[in-house]
Amino acid sequence: MEDFYDSDIGAQTADILVLPSSFLKTLWKELTEGLGQIKGQEAFFRCGETVGESLAANYSGDTGQIDALLNRAWAEAGLGLLFVLEATPERVVCKVESLLEVNVIGISEPCNFTSGCIAGVLKGIMQHPYSVEEDSVGEDVRIFTFNPV
Repeated sequence: MEDFYDSDIGAQTADILVLPSSFLKTLWKELTEGLGQIKGQEAFFRCGETVGESLAANYSGDTGQIDALLNRAWAEAGLGLLFVLEATPERVVCKVESLLEVNVIGISEPCNFTSGCIAGVLKGIMQHPYSVEEDSVGEDVRIFTFNPV
């Protein structure tokens, strides 16, 4: 990936937007209040998926090491600590700790943006969509299981 900011010309050279974490909470609130709980969660997932697909743009084409590519793309997201527990073309299982989404939205809510972001990275790398199941295993820890659709 090229440098984010080229100081010689004073111009941004990558599609990255840094926002405060409160943005996620505002987006969540607006989507769930405006669209309703179910539709809002679906839209929040799609927002994350779009971010994930953008993150994967630099890593698509090489599907041999799904876990390594996922980790490299995820490192740019800054949404938590990702641990790939299983990575095959048929199934990817990830544990995410220190989830930003839990801290700003709440422990009782599903992590739709985070799961969408990981699904988007996988979609970008593997070139097909993924379904996801989420399990809460701790206060700010989730296990996500992704299967090709």
